[in-house]
Amino acid sequence: MEKAEQTFIRFLEDDKQLDYPDFDAMWSRIEQNMPAADAKPLPVDMTAPKRTRLRKVAIAASLAAVLVASPVIAAISINWDHILSYRSGVQSALEQGLGQTIEKSVTIDGVTMTVHTAIVDENRTVLLYSLSAAGEPKDSLYFSTMELKDASGGKIEGQHSQFWDKDNKTFNGYFETEWTPNGLEADVQLTASRLQSFSSAERDITLDPTSDKLQTFDIQQDGIGQMTVRPFVQGEKMLLDTAVSFNQEEAKKWAFPHIGVFKGDTLLKEASPGAFGKPGENGEYTGKQYYGLSDLSDGSAKYKLLYTREERRIDKDWTFELHLDKKSMLSGTVKQSLNVPVPFPDGAMTLKEMIVTPTQIRLKASHEKYLRIPYLDFALDVDGTILKGGRWGGFDNPEETTFRFELPHGVKVTEQTPVSFVAKYEVLEHKDAKEPIKLTNISVEKQTLTTKVGGYDVLWTYYKQDGKLYVQSECADPSFGGVNQTYMGSGDSRLIGKQVTTNFSGDGNNRAIDEYADFTGTEADINIFWYYTESPDKELRVPFHGQDK
Repeated sequence: MEKAEQTFIRFLEDDKQLDYPDFDAMWSRIEQNMPAADAKPLPVDMTAPKRTRLRKVAIAASLAAVLVASPVIAAISINWDHILSYRSGVQSALEQGLGQTIEKSVTIDGVTMTVHTAIVDENRTVLLYSLSAAGEPKDSLYFSTMELKDASGGKIEGQHSQFWDKDNKTFNGYFETEWTPNGLEADVQLTASRLQSFSSAERDITLDPTSDKLQTFDIQQDGIGQMTVRPFVQGEKMLLDTAVSFNQEEAKKWAFPHIGVFKGDTLLKEASPGAFGKPGENGEYTGKQYYGLSDLSDGSAKYKLLYTREERRIDKDWTFELHLDKKSMLSGTVKQSLNVPVPFPDGAMTLKEMIVTPTQIRLKASHEKYLRIPYLDFALDVDGTILKGGRWGGFDNPEETTFRFELPHGVKVTEQTPVSFVAKYEVLEHKDAKEPIKLTNISVEKQTLTTKVGGYDVLWTYYKQDGKLYVQSECADPSFGGVNQTYMGSGDSRLIGKQVTTNFSGDGNNRAIDEYADFTGTEADINIFWYYTESPDKELRVPFHGQDK
């Protein structure tokens, strides 16, 4: 399995009581599908402070000058700051008065959805909307599905998300799709279905973090059946490996169950980002959470299962007939064919096309099928201005990759503008570790040995627990990126270890644990599929446009 580059993420308002998850991110964000075009392929720390009040005043002041002549006054007057925090190109288009005014509303059962504006260019289509309910909503609202259809009824893939604007008492959201009209205009239908409201819920659990045995909790609440937790010590951290089963399968779509660790009434911050949502052996919802070992070992911590539950729903459709027009976005739109090779240690890709619009720069690249791109961070150097971006893999075509870079206000690309593609933080995959790791005297007592893996000293810790063999690998050298996965035997009899930990390139953690079920022996030969090395400062720079080409 490829080393994971992305976790499922919850976006939370700092001052909201409700743990409101981003449901689309929860289920669809994986390595090639970044949360935004300029987001790094790493977990996002949403505990970082909000933008300062001074910055908000500055933004408001700059927008005030635009309001006089802007054709999208309503869209600008709404605070899109949070929802567009990773879509600065869309925010820039609004500030410039670009886009198309829609201002259509549909009200059902006291809930009004208004589509305010459309940003339609050669790279994407973004619809900005707001959602308000009669009176002040006391819980969160979210559409189960939102889809776009073209004039012939064909479904257009997209994603939607929204956040609570406490000042205006509305939910502000967007629907975004890579689809864009073939011509300058198009008729489409937007349908938002099954409006649900949610609230946060909790359940006390008597977790013992000092025990490395599997602990089971019978929840039987709000569609949740059981939860199992197994603690693993990971250096100065502790991993809580959880699996939750459901007696109401539908609840799995929104529950987002996870453990909360409290000291008194204070919820402790996790020591490093976790991962959620990977299906377990029997379809369970699994989670990996890391806490400081010292926070859990003094006996003062209390534990709760935290989750989201459905309060009510409206099984109806909010439907809009829209006429999209991208003429206002034509100025500043450039398409350029390229044929620029980008060399990698194992293989190469070719930059084939650049599409510049007022909101975004996209680079389309071709390469051999399923090529592993050995870098984590991507950027464009536009005449000295660095635009951080991300890559979107080819779900339809494994021989193509698209790189996206948000275009902030004030950055222009002309025929003479020097532009370079920049890739940084090299992560290489190695398959030269052929010697098996010989484990002896396997018992419930933890055993250790050190072997050489690609010239690195790797410490192995192994033991049996509940009829399973656990094998952990780690290295003191941070340039060793970790072992991908291990296995026993060969050919048809090969037994592949189940990965307990979820490791992320660039997270500074090269510890990995594999689990072998129904193990009864006292000796074993463990083989390595491959391992990684990491060079955070390694940079690849390829000029492809303008004077630097």
